[in-house]
Amino acid sequence: MQKKCFVFRSLVSTLVRPRLKNRFKPLSCGRGFLAALLVPGFLNCASAAIPLPIDIQTPAPGDHALRILSPNLLELFLVNTKQPDPARVNDWDWVNDQQTFVSPDMSSVRVIVNGQTNLVTGVGFKRRPLYAPLLAWDLRIGNQLYLQLSNSIAAGAAVQVINNGTLWPTNMAFRAAADTLRFNPAIHVNQEGYLPSYPKKAAIGYYLGDLGEMTIPANQFSIVNASSGTTVYQGTLTLRPDVGYNYTPTPYRKVYEADFSSLTTPGEYRLAVPGMGASLPFRVDDGIAMAFARTYALGMFHQRGGFAVDMPFTRFTHAADHLAPASVPTNASAPFAFTWQTVSNYCLEVNSDNPPQTAPALTNYSTQLYPFVNQGTVSVSGGHFEAGDYNRVTYNGAQLVHTLVFAADSLPGVGALDNLGIPESGDGISDVLQEAKWEADFLARMQDADGGFYYSVYPQFREYELDVLPENGDPQVVWPKNTGCTAAAVAALAQCASSPRFKQAYPQVASNYWAKAQLGWQFLTNAIARFGLDGSYQKVQHFDDDFTHHDELAWAACEMFLASGDPQYQAKLFEWFPNPTDFTTFRWGWLRMYACYGNAVRDYAFAVRNGRLSNAQIQQDYLEKCINVITNCGNDILSWSQDNAYGTSFPDLSKAYRGGGWYFSSAQAFDMVVAYQFNPDPQYVDALLRNLNFESGCNPVNVSYITGLGWKRLRNIVDQYSLNDRRALPKDGIPISNLQTGFQPTWVYGWELSGLTYPSDNVDTSPYPYYDRWCDDWNVSTEGSTTDTARSFAGLVWLAAQTPLASQLWRSTNASIIAPTTASLPNQPVTVTLNVADTNLSTARIMWEASGQEPAFGSQNYTFSPGSQAGTYWIEAEVQWPDGRRAFATNSITVSPNAPPFLSQLQKVFGGGFTFVLTGTPMATYIIQSSADLVSWNPLATNALPANGVLTITDPQSGSASRRYYRALKSP
Repeated sequence: MQKKCFVFRSLVSTLVRPRLKNRFKPLSCGRGFLAALLVPGFLNCASAAIPLPIDIQTPAPGDHALRILSPNLLELFLVNTKQPDPARVNDWDWVNDQQTFVSPDMSSVRVIVNGQTNLVTGVGFKRRPLYAPLLAWDLRIGNQLYLQLSNSIAAGAAVQVINNGTLWPTNMAFRAAADTLRFNPAIHVNQEGYLPSYPKKAAIGYYLGDLGEMTIPANQFSIVNASSGTTVYQGTLTLRPDVGYNYTPTPYRKVYEADFSSLTTPGEYRLAVPGMGASLPFRVDDGIAMAFARTYALGMFHQRGGFAVDMPFTRFTHAADHLAPASVPTNASAPFAFTWQTVSNYCLEVNSDNPPQTAPALTNYSTQLYPFVNQGTVSVSGGHFEAGDYNRVTYNGAQLVHTLVFAADSLPGVGALDNLGIPESGDGISDVLQEAKWEADFLARMQDADGGFYYSVYPQFREYELDVLPENGDPQVVWPKNTGCTAAAVAALAQCASSPRFKQAYPQVASNYWAKAQLGWQFLTNAIARFGLDGSYQKVQHFDDDFTHHDELAWAACEMFLASGDPQYQAKLFEWFPNPTDFTTFRWGWLRMYACYGNAVRDYAFAVRNGRLSNAQIQQDYLEKCINVITNCGNDILSWSQDNAYGTSFPDLSKAYRGGGWYFSSAQAFDMVVAYQFNPDPQYVDALLRNLNFESGCNPVNVSYITGLGWKRLRNIVDQYSLNDRRALPKDGIPISNLQTGFQPTWVYGWELSGLTYPSDNVDTSPYPYYDRWCDDWNVSTEGSTTDTARSFAGLVWLAAQTPLASQLWRSTNASIIAPTTASLPNQPVTVTLNVADTNLSTARIMWEASGQEPAFGSQNYTFSPGSQAGTYWIEAEVQWPDGRRAFATNSITVSPNAPPFLSQLQKVFGGGFTFVLTGTPMATYIIQSSADLVSWNPLATNALPANGVLTITDPQSGSASRRYYRALKSP
């Protein structure tokens, strides 16, 4: 439909009667002048028939909506809250202490469709916390009441649900129109979009609480132009039931798939289903893969330690951090008592999958098998934050290096990409390789004089720097060495030293790494010779503790062989890892390619392909076993995707054991990309894209699990930087676990969030289904490790390298915010404007944040009202193009109660005269004056402004004047 909007046109400084021109110019100065000329014109403004929920604002208690899910099914959505136990929810308290739904008295509820009552034949309910930030109680709970109807709602009908005030206030309106393109949360798409020449899949399905799964009322779908609503494609829905969960009723058995792969025309679209409505908008664009690659590149950049993360590459800036040397804890007394107590606590956590440790437990300084050689302090800056904290762990750093160097050497096109939007872009060296080098340089610094590597870098007096930005971080300390982390570091540095691309870009650095790898290998062989293979391992933490150090040693032997061609190292590889197909080297006996065994398999299999060794140097039967493991791993991940209603490769056995948490779809898909290099089965690519779709909003709750992407974004992620910076949204490019088993306790909410879920997560029959379990809260099981980020990054960079944008030039572009340079009044609207060097913003998303404001998508002009306090208010803008290029801008305004007043909203009054609005300091007195010539000023009125600082002024006598000007003077 169309609506008419009042607009201000261009300007003149006077009103010449009787020839009124359809133009105006308010005159203003520091004292608040206004020319008395305003003639409203009309401009047709396009308006969506039904507003879409793409404003990224967090729902607040009292927010409510009526959603027409199908012609016979309504959803009444209400956000409420509660105070800490024993308080109950403040309304819609329909779940008792036994976690049973007690249906309210529905006799007063009426569903009215076009003025006629439609009888309710069934009622259902579900409830789950939506929002629960870490630092202070601010609980928001989503409640959905479902009404099944006796008669179908016709397209276009007006629907409302009323009651007599017993279930909700009578002034709380539940109204909606059955528009054919209304938003329906049961239709799920990749909210960034799809590649034109690749598979395109979407999903339709919805969980109705104790009513079970929604029955989809149609078997057809269409793709419509997002702007015009014109149909551009039609197709048939296909049932895609989930396989693997063994409780009853089996979830996700009524999910349908929409395949529109043959739609290749670029544009912005929505997916519509008859009787249901339509999805959120999405794009078909050649830049979509690059958007994900660049966003993950930005996430990697945000995780750099010891680096000034700054504009123009991001708005999530911080100064170079943790540059001071770290202390070596050479005794268990102060100031190292906390360090050794913490190490002791961790080393006593038993991994039941491992045999008992025969070496002494690392419970104190004196039980070290490998005492520190370096004394005092060591320089260990750099690397990447391990996860949401600022700690850096040697084992994880080695995993990151392996993944990125492997991708640059062995995945076609990855090593040539130099356009991902990081500071090093455009210098002729692979961006992926440079991110790996930042980590590898840190690993090299972590070596002790005897060749062993420190386990990690941690704060000296606490485990996590929870309340500071990185540059304000704590004094740090290195943790003791062990053979696991040392072997991983040896492997990673040797891999870099033999990498064809790394040697070409950094020949001297590669040589230095090789020397360090050899020294580390000597440390390992000395340790094993002295204490034995099993007796040389001392657990520190869980990071390297799967298979104890056996997989790290195998990987180190593999990389030493690939770097040198020396048969002694291959002999050790075959001794420590004789059969890559042996299920005992799979995690839990079934998860292939896990951890360092997987790294060894990967690099051995590709050594000839990427030029490390010749075919004659590789043992062919061992190579065949490595390829067998790789392809079988790819097939496992593919089959898990095929068994999933929404296409993510969540393992069937994890479903059977009701697992979840720390699961990242695109990271899981990485080894399908590896398998594809040996077996280019298009099903691998299809499954990769399905995993990406799930991660990007094509999931039951329409949430984007990658920060900085999608329409529905989370605020609360387990990330210390995002907890402490000034913004509501977390930093871009950070993955969030796509699945979780449920809530985790925090010091604010305890376990209360779990008890608010209905149906419960923790029942044997009909639990809240797993893919629907999410909340915008601080949940440690959703924290992403940088190793997961690296796997996602590597796989998606490979995908981007297969698209036309692989050769696009990009590093950064400049942007600025034009803001008032004079002070603004408290609580009064201020408009700022975004300027971008690349002026083509027609397909870009612009997101604004400002002090005390909710984030919002918008245009180049942004209007907000600063608070009541005097001071400086910041504003930020972020531009994102469909191909993942971004521009960032920041500025600030000053707010003062002594700022000049201003006059606005001039209106001509019927019968003569004008009205206008005076905005100034609340409770202050202003003298309003008028003039016909800007020379002689006559008093019009003297008024004290009300508490909101806004007052309408009327000049009934202005009709007799040929010109009229106004000003406001603040009374002393």
